[in-house]
Amino acid sequence: MQKVYVKFPKAGLGNMLLVWARASVFAHLNHLPLVTSSWWSFRPGAWRRNENKKRLYWGYFKESSFWSRLAIALNKFQYPVIKEPAVKKITGDEAAGKKIYQFDQVIIADDLFASIRDYRDLVRDRIYKILMPSLLTQLNRYEPPIISVHIRRGDFKLGNPVTPQSFFIDCIKQVRSAANENWEVTVFTDADANEINEVLALPAVKLAPPKPDILDILLMSKSKVIVLSQSSTFSYWGAFLSDAVVIKPSADWQLKIRSEEINKVVPEIRWKEGDEKCIKIFKSFINNNKQDLCI
Repeated sequence: MQKVYVKFPKAGLGNMLLVWARASVFAHLNHLPLVTSSWWSFRPGAWRRNENKKRLYWGYFKESSFWSRLAIALNKFQYPVIKEPAVKKITGDEAAGKKIYQFDQVIIADDLFASIRDYRDLVRDRIYKILMPSLLTQLNRYEPPIISVHIRRGDFKLGNPVTPQSFFIDCIKQVRSAANENWEVTVFTDADANEINEVLALPAVKLAPPKPDILDILLMSKSKVIVLSQSSTFSYWGAFLSDAVVIKPSADWQLKIRSEEINKVVPEIRWKEGDEKCIKIFKSFINNNKQDLCI
């Protein structure tokens, strides 16, 4: 008997998805059952800081049964627990005996998507399979955005790099200039409107309506162009699941989110405000693919 177990850390949805995705790919490669701790929980920090997003994640995904979790809890006293195994097919002695493979760490390497990058389609398919049917119905009611902009604030204001409004404004203007059209922009954010008033003051810019966080990620992934916040795994997931043009700040610590194969078709651009090289790459892509990008 071997099982794969996800013990979710107290983290945001983007970080939880990283842990789950590694476990899910590992379970798939080795034809093993996957059991997860509960996706939802109370996070007091979000309430203490009075964040707009409380990060409960209640009712997002189909949960593992109580009995399967109980079995894992009991098995841990009986069998070896292998923490954070490499995401690969196990062979030989590794494949023998009774074990529990546990995934519980968000960051195991500087390249967050390295172990799952080549399995993007599998991960995307499995997210939709575990998504609650009511949320899938709700998602299908929304029109896919043309340009999605994710502006992360919340707990980032306590120490993480906050991407300035000027970055998003520059990106929006350059995208529209390259397209020679005033493409509509949908802003996904946990900020108060007064924190991003300069972005919202641009023409044809609207706030995404309130909805469960996972739907924001999935809706962003359906865009034609996605503009990311620096160092936000929430942003990264919108980009990773997408076939969109991805624009991220030049100082972002993730050098690459998607595979080279995907990025050869639709670019993932590290954008520096006023950088003529970035603008040239983007304009060239828009000019060559405008028919596919236009709605």
